Amino acid sequence: MDELIQGLDGPRTAQQELFYDLEDATAVIGWSVVELTAVAAGAKTPAQALALMKICALLAAQQEKMRGYAGEVKELRIVRSEAG
Repeated sequence: MDELIQGLDGPRTAQQELFYDLEDATAVIGWSVVELTAVAAGAKTPAQALALMKICALLAAQQEKMRGYAGEVKELRIVRSEAG
């Protein structure tokens, strides 16, 4: 990963790493919600569909939290001093 980052006009700062990691996590969660919703639509029983929809609701709530954290990082309200 470091070699990929180095080729983008220099290394990313720890702050940039955190922001992009949060953005990536948000995208993966969003994709998961879409896929699980499709699976729920084809569920064999109402109980299966309900369970999957509950998972989707929990993931969507976490996605919103991550978006908020990414916004705080971008606004420098959350600061990361070095990459972990």
